[in-house]
Amino acid sequence: MRALEDAIARLNGDGDYIARALTESLLVERPIVDEPSLSPEEIDFLISSGEFTAEEFDDIATRVRRGDLEAGAANALVAGLHRTMSDDDVRGFLDLDDKELNHLVTARRLYAVDVAGRRRFPSWQFSLSSPGKLLPHLTEIIALLAEEHWISASGLMSTPQSEMVMEGEHTPVEWFRAGGGIEALVEILETERWR
Repeated sequence: MRALEDAIARLNGDGDYIARALTESLLVERPIVDEPSLSPEEIDFLISSGEFTAEEFDDIATRVRRGDLEAGAANALVAGLHRTMSDDDVRGFLDLDDKELNHLVTARRLYAVDVAGRRRFPSWQFSLSSPGKLLPHLTEIIALLAEEHWISASGLMSTPQSEMVMEGEHTPVEWFRAGGGIEALVEILETERWR
């Protein structure tokens, strides 16, 4: 565990916290042996339906047994956490005290999530080039993303979108920093194509 914490800290992350959050996430995963396996008839049906070839099914089954799904979830968590900021980081970046920070979160003017018992702030919402160092339209964005999982929301905010074009596709973060309107994000979320 100490080696993992040190490796994460070297990447400019909160090593102890991220290692603990990853451990908690992995502990809640069901063991692979608890997963019900498909019957031979179900396997035959999937292959005969044309959904998979026998080779594709064997490859997928091998990856599942190996724990690829759990590893993918752990990878997404670590990558997501690495792109977040702690309370201390945000207070320093925005020059706030505890009361001011708590007020911004309560008023939904900052996007905060609870991960492994600690409040974290996805870093996509901060912008040195914007007034107040916050992404334009942030309160509207927070309201639109309220029902989404924070990792999915962070992925959306950092993925180029075909609806956000100004001399090429932009991520929502780039779009809003360049002065784009909130309507494009509303359209993306309404179509649900991003999921």
